[in-house]
Amino acid sequence: MTILRYSLINFITYVPVYLFVAKKRKQKKTGILKRQQKKRQKKMIQRRKTMPKRSPQQNGTPQQLEQLLSTLPTLAFEPELADLNMGHEELRTLLQSERTEADILMELLTEEFIADLDQRLEEMETVHSEKSIKSILAKVTRHQIANKDKIPYLSNPVLIAIFLKTRSAVEGKELDLAGLPAVMDEFDKRNHDYIQGLTQKVQVSEEADLSIKADEELSEEEKPKERIPAIKADIYTKYLALVPAEKQEQVEEDLDVFLVDFEPPPVAEWNADLVKEFMEKWFLENANPLEEDLESMRESLSNLFDFLAEEELLSAGFLDAASMYLQKS
Repeated sequence: MTILRYSLINFITYVPVYLFVAKKRKQKKTGILKRQQKKRQKKMIQRRKTMPKRSPQQNGTPQQLEQLLSTLPTLAFEPELADLNMGHEELRTLLQSERTEADILMELLTEEFIADLDQRLEEMETVHSEKSIKSILAKVTRHQIANKDKIPYLSNPVLIAIFLKTRSAVEGKELDLAGLPAVMDEFDKRNHDYIQGLTQKVQVSEEADLSIKADEELSEEEKPKERIPAIKADIYTKYLALVPAEKQEQVEEDLDVFLVDFEPPPVAEWNADLVKEFMEKWFLENANPLEEDLESMRESLSNLFDFLAEEELLSAGFLDAASMYLQKS
């Protein structure tokens, strides 16, 4: 069923359906110090490999996808949409013309009809629990409608089901859930070439957009990024020279996470809230550290802050506030 499969692929791409989609987090990887970049990157990769990783949710199985494929168009028969049609008289008139079925369907999808449908689907989302199948399907359909440029109306199974239900009524037939799959298949076959051409146009357009976006991102990456280092290179080198040899590697790894990945502002702008944000939010979300990693990070930051205070580079009150926080955290 070309229509339904194309539609499903699209909404899985764009909609966070609870049953299937895993959340992915994009991590930042930019540098602020030009020193030993290859060595640092190698260390960071090795460090992150040793850290525990969150187990993502599993994508939907083929059986789940097939079940959803067959379930989507049944929304047209739910009580909230049972009396909704595309206009019997309008359809009867259009059927007497020489226009194609696809053109007729598009003609009937007026702004008023779409607004009415969207309102009913919104009510369906609200009335039913967030994880109920009705709420999920209503959310999916609303998303498809809102993204008509990427998911054409002719690929929307609910719209097609409502159209076929309206057409059956005009032709004096009664369409029920049992007969819906066969009628949907027939519609697909009758309009296969038209829909295939439409989906290919959308895919070509999306590929072109992705290509343009990739070129823009590449161009942006190639531009030299001007950024003020949090700590001047000579100051940082001076500090590292004071670190005992047995702790050198661990301290460098910890401070690379804070100074390189986290990207704090210049040292004169640091405050206790910055340290709290790093330890309680950023570090936990991006590194998923063990308790021993947290303890190591506290020690590395505390020693760095003591050194920077001696160099008179910290703002007034920062050392006391940050030290107190690190001791209690």
